[in-house]
Order: sequence, then C-alpha cells, then structure tokens
Amino acid sequence: MRKNPKAAREAERGQALVEFALILPVILLVMVGMLEFARAWNLHQVMTDAAREGARRAAVHDPDATKPQTTDSVYKAMWNYVAQAGYNPQYATMGVVLKDPSGGTGTWKNSGDFVTVNLSVPYRFAILPGRPLTMKSSFTMRIE
Repeated sequence: MRKNPKAAREAERGQALVEFALILPVILLVMVGMLEFARAWNLHQVMTDAAREGARRAAVHDPDATKPQTTDSVYKAMWNYVAQAGYNPQYATMGVVLKDPSGGTGTWKNSGDFVTVNLSVPYRFAILPGRPLTMKSSFTMRIE
C-alpha cells in the first residue's frame, strides 16, 4: 500500500513546528544576551569617558580661575557626563586621589603630581532580578 502524499506533508508540518518550539528559547536567550551585553558595554564606555573628563578637569590648572580647584568641580564634570548619556548619576560613586611622584599625598597646585579619578556605577540586568553588578572605571593624569 502506498501512503497518502497529503498526509505525509501534514506530518512534516507538525515536525517543523516542534523543531521551532524547541529552538525558539535558545534564539531568544541569545538575543537577550546580546542586548544586555550592549547595554553593559555602553555604560562602560560612558564611565570611561566620564572618568577621563574628570581627570582632565583635575589635571588642567586654570591660572585665571578665581577659586582653587576642588573635588566638587571634578565630580560635577563626571556627574554631567553620566547624566547626558542617559544614566542616573545619583547611584554613581566618585573619588579623587592626589599623589606626588614619590607616592605621597599630592596637592592641586603642584605640577607633576598625579590625580586618579575613580567612578563606580551599579549595573542591573533588565530581566534578571537580584543584586546589581558594580562596574568600575578609573583614570590617572599628571597635573599640568
């Protein structure tokens, strides 16, 4: 006896549906993983640029400035950069460390001292609840 060709095609259609149902979760997992990696990379780039901007602000001395350089002006530069990129800077932790070439404590006015700016921001996964990861960035420049 010969099989009905129409029935064979309908059976194959069901097979394709089962295969699609099996592979769909894997495809979705890969897509969501790519989106999460892109979000994390974007935040990392923003943090790197913000730390660089803060270090530049701390390292370049303005001789015409009426007020001495302070950590507040460095924090403000980083705060503005993070906010302009669309992230909430309230959750950011910022720090400024001044060192002289011998490793001691530096000052804002000594040319040749080094300033290191630290920035850390918590990163939350969009679809996974739980504790956030802390992303960190730092940048060191020589004071001019």
